[in-house]
Amino acid sequence: MKALKYFAITLLAAICLLVLTIPFSVTIFIDELANYLSRSSQIQIQTYYIADIPVEPENFAEDFESIHRQVVENCSLYKQKGYDIDSIYTTYANRIGSSARSKTDYGMMLCEYFAALRIGHAGVHFNLHSAEYHPTIVEDRVFITNPSEHLIDCGFRNNDEIITINNTPTQQYVKGRLKYTSASTDEYRLIRTQSGIFASQTDSTITCGIRRGDDVLTLRLPLNCSPQEPQPQAHYKIFNDSVGYICIESMMYDVVEEFAQAYEQVRHLPYLIIDIRHNGGGNSNNGRLIAEYLVRNPQKHCVGGDITPQPNAYEGKLFLLTSNYTFSAAESFALDLKESGNATLVGEPTAGDTGCLPKNFVSKYGIAFRIPTREPSLSPKGFPMEGVGIEPHYQIEQTVNDLFDNRDTAIEYILNELC
Repeated sequence: MKALKYFAITLLAAICLLVLTIPFSVTIFIDELANYLSRSSQIQIQTYYIADIPVEPENFAEDFESIHRQVVENCSLYKQKGYDIDSIYTTYANRIGSSARSKTDYGMMLCEYFAALRIGHAGVHFNLHSAEYHPTIVEDRVFITNPSEHLIDCGFRNNDEIITINNTPTQQYVKGRLKYTSASTDEYRLIRTQSGIFASQTDSTITCGIRRGDDVLTLRLPLNCSPQEPQPQAHYKIFNDSVGYICIESMMYDVVEEFAQAYEQVRHLPYLIIDIRHNGGGNSNNGRLIAEYLVRNPQKHCVGGDITPQPNAYEGKLFLLTSNYTFSAAESFALDLKESGNATLVGEPTAGDTGCLPKNFVSKYGIAFRIPTREPSLSPKGFPMEGVGIEPHYQIEQTVNDLFDNRDTAIEYILNELC
């Protein structure tokens, strides 16, 4: 018994000594464990097309009240936005009570409510009618570049400009849809709406007016494409025998492994460009793991935990391409690289929302939605994790003439001015 007591005291002392000598590591472990448990406890959700949501008109008010209550109880970001969230609730509760006659009416008002919160990761989960294609936005104009097979079959061609949607001028059509788009910054709200014109909560087909050279054509586009199979998330090329380039399309799936394979082909070069201009995010831990190939010194990951450089971490001059579309886990990745001091950012400011631990919830009658649940926070060097886009060191934007000339203005700037 004495031996057992002695062993217990010794073990307790060892644990205390461990905690006292490496409190930071223990804290990180606890944070990471909490994050893991939070992610693993995400509820399973079922999504619906807006006309098929499982709530009847007589229950709209009760359902909306249950949504708002969960937002107030679980989302803290609204507290720093400067608006009265109860006033927002009253506005939409009154509208729902007086004007929501159908499931579609109610669903679209929910989209408006979440957009009014001005939080990029807050939104209702509806199935969309979609062409599974994002157009290119240049100077607030909408173009087709590298059209998908579906668009080609419908008559679209490279460099077509979309000038009307359903007989409404494109800019006016986009303006009318802004109120349904969740975003933390005005810039991201606009680009997210523009790039989403080939998806709809309500329409299964849209009619597009296009300008092709001197001709104006009308094309019908069914929004009936199934989600595409995951494509390669990282690919590389080499410019001028000395500049490596890796495009990271998302922070999902097998992106870390794919990045590592691409990185091996270019890490010996004196210059390296990482392109996340079209990266809408994914898993922030994937961004952390990729960053370990690109930073030279250990640092804190802005979302939590550590970034420890790989033994073969890049030693040359590093550039990061960003845009208004760079969002979520791609944005936390950009913030880590900027705060490392090892990367020069080129392009446009990012979307302004790194994620803040979004979680799924369900209304009383079964409508799924998500909201961020982490308290407002700052990065290790004091940058807001939500509400402000990350500014590049060099702001470079493409022009329509650049597009028609097949010029990538940001890459050209790096090659001609910075390398």
